[in-house]
Amino acid sequence: MTPPDPEPTTDSVRIAVAIPCYNEAAAIATVVESFRSVLPSAEILVVDNNSTDGTGAIARGLGVRVIDVAEQGKGHAVRAAFASLANQDVVLLTDGDGTYPAECAPLLLSPVLEGTADMTVGARQPAPGAGAMTMTRGIGNLLIRSAFRILIGPGNTDLLSGYRAFGRRFRTEVALRSSGFEIETELAGEAAARGLRVVEIPVPYHPRIAGTTSKLRAFRDGRRILTTIVLLGIRLRPIRLILIGALPLTVLGATVHPAFAALALAYAVAVLGLRRTGMRRV
Repeated sequence: MTPPDPEPTTDSVRIAVAIPCYNEAAAIATVVESFRSVLPSAEILVVDNNSTDGTGAIARGLGVRVIDVAEQGKGHAVRAAFASLANQDVVLLTDGDGTYPAECAPLLLSPVLEGTADMTVGARQPAPGAGAMTMTRGIGNLLIRSAFRILIGPGNTDLLSGYRAFGRRFRTEVALRSSGFEIETELAGEAAARGLRVVEIPVPYHPRIAGTTSKLRAFRDGRRILTTIVLLGIRLRPIRLILIGALPLTVLGATVHPAFAALALAYAVAVLGLRRTGMRRV
């Protein structure tokens, strides 16, 4: 990979790096210093999500701004970061475990700064043999992408990447709701449904820095992510969801028994009812 320019910014453009953290004391200093080296003019914000290992104190000792978020979950941390950085032109989101290379930050920032993307996504390319991504997670990612494509539509290939950059348009138009690791799926769903411009850029994906542990639980969080996709489909793509269920029932009603047609109507009404319920919760 050709090394990008040191920092794609000017004095008139404000860039921030948001780092949601929960117990990343072993890695946070390395992560902060690496992004500080690549983006010396950017504001670095560490979002401490109830860490008990001193992550926040370490970050403060490095001279970066730290905000504390009491509501547990990555979604809460990301939403707090967006609110705190509302005056920035571009917000770069990364994890605090050292899995995403800071040297790729300019590649993610450039399309947003050039006005060709509202969100860029670092599509993870696990280092061969390094164990950065387990087989279970790889299979889970495939299932999630399939569900997303059916219920919402084509999206970026790496729906769960935590390495992204956002322009003002994205952060202004999208009102996030997620509380946990389903936040990345919501970001992708909102972009697809609203026609926001997304550019995906391959980036290396490294093993976590020694001393840190993953907070994601494959089956628990996988279930939450799939539920989020269904709810996004109901709220943002109700016609697609109606066609998926009602169309085959209607065909059966015309060819087998009228009761199937009645079921198709009941299904469509149920989906629209769930959508109205979801809209009232905004």
